[in-house]
Amino acid sequence: MTWNIQELDDNTLRLLCVDGLGGHTLATLVQRAGGLVRAAEAILCGDASAWLPHGNCNLLKERMERHEIDAMRWSAESVGALLVTVMDDEFPPLLLPLPACPAVLWFRGNLGCIHIASTAIVGSRRCTTYGIDQATSFSAEIASANITIISGGARGIDAAAHRSALRHDGHTAVVLGSGLSVVYPPEHASLFESIIDEGGIVISEFPCNRTPRPAYFPRRNRIVSGLSSVVLVVEAAARSGALITARIAVEEHGRQAFAIPGRNGDPASVGCLQSIRDGWIEIAVNPQQIIQEAEESWKRLSRGICRVVNNGEELQ
Repeated sequence: MTWNIQELDDNTLRLLCVDGLGGHTLATLVQRAGGLVRAAEAILCGDASAWLPHGNCNLLKERMERHEIDAMRWSAESVGALLVTVMDDEFPPLLLPLPACPAVLWFRGNLGCIHIASTAIVGSRRCTTYGIDQATSFSAEIASANITIISGGARGIDAAAHRSALRHDGHTAVVLGSGLSVVYPPEHASLFESIIDEGGIVISEFPCNRTPRPAYFPRRNRIVSGLSSVVLVVEAAARSGALITARIAVEEHGRQAFAIPGRNGDPASVGCLQSIRDGWIEIAVNPQQIIQEAEESWKRLSRGICRVVNNGEELQ
């Protein structure tokens, strides 16, 4: 199931809005307490201390009591946001096995489009015309193959990939580094609305009234990587958030990452060329290569997730 803000009592909402609450922790609490409402009550009265490492119950209680519930409710209602918890069947399956799986996702749009094969297309905000052309071309063919395009909604490559997917009647998902009622970057408000209207989704792990902060974007990048069957980097400087996303995909999430090599000597392509030279990322030759990997990866990952869920391991 998914949750409307009106369905949650204040204490439950306080628990679900705790910053950094992990999926493993929430699932443990709910399992031991016998439900979401009881888990919140157990923390506030101290009973949950028997189920969590020393001091964690008090820390959760302190964070719950700081929340301005009225502001959280208003911000969610103002944009029609829904939420899904790690225990719900609709929670994105690719996130379930990950060590940093969030407890809750806030969203607007169609959750179904992140329950199929997907490709993250990420890259520089300060991109070149060449980069825009490559992101647009790759996104168009990949989206036309019924593979969801996932990115961070940022200026440059991210926005080009989202727009191209829309133009070709494909699905696309935006993962924000802020709450859903705080559009960032602000000039992409109409883009995000178009994505929702056309069957895509805008997602955040942060409560709807949360403003963007530098520390939130690495967390956003982990979700972009985790939701994706494969990652494609289109233009990246030597030190690039896009390459960090690709590294997370390869080293933490067991995904394949690709990079478009770009033009030799172009600062916008230095990171991609170095990564290909270092051997941890593959060269992207054409969209069909990415489509094939995304479909095969989705099948492989889905089989692994089914085994975990059937054994109940995600709740332990």
